[in-house]
Amino acid sequence: MGKELELYKNFIDGLVERKNSVTALWVKGDGFPKIADNKAKNDLLATLTPEQKDVLAEMLQDEHIAGIHTTLAYINKMMDLDGLELHQDGESYPNDYFESLHYDFISRCDGDEWPE
Repeated sequence: MGKELELYKNFIDGLVERKNSVTALWVKGDGFPKIADNKAKNDLLATLTPEQKDVLAEMLQDEHIAGIHTTLAYINKMMDLDGLELHQDGESYPNDYFESLHYDFISRCDGDEWPE
């Protein structure tokens, strides 16, 4: 495997490592950091049952992953249509080597192995 493909895989896997929403974790945990700007949020969370917090956290988690997916889809579109290139360590990331940035991200989030 070439260096550019290894960099690409590391990039996608790095995003997968960051897929968990901190906001969702706060909702399920002890709430937002205890500062004045978060008082209304924490007051709302205090009114929710644990089951409602789980549903809200799941919605936030889904949106966090969707945001990464949408960003990668846009980058992929720019690479396909507008000549955008991603470079690291002097190497250009391969474009659509497997499927696409966003597809590869979701596949790795789902636990799929990298194709051969």
